[in-house]
Amino acid sequence: MNKIIKTSNFEELPGYDKEYWWSKTPEERLEAALKLTRSAREIYYANPKNKPLGYGARILKSDQPIQRGEG
Repeated sequence: MNKIIKTSNFEELPGYDKEYWWSKTPEERLEAALKLTRSAREIYYANPKNKPLGYGARILKSDQPIQRGEG
């Protein structure tokens, strides 16, 4: 699996990642964004404690985070 860097600052990305991203067509970039959105929704819905999302609702964070580890 490739390393995914999540950032709102474009300057934090390595140069080869920028070149790769901008070498894609707008349709390919849109497809990648849709894939990320679908993946986020799958993760959100995997937690049964989360409320159902309304049409067009965004996922910012889990409504009821799953406790991990001890404590």
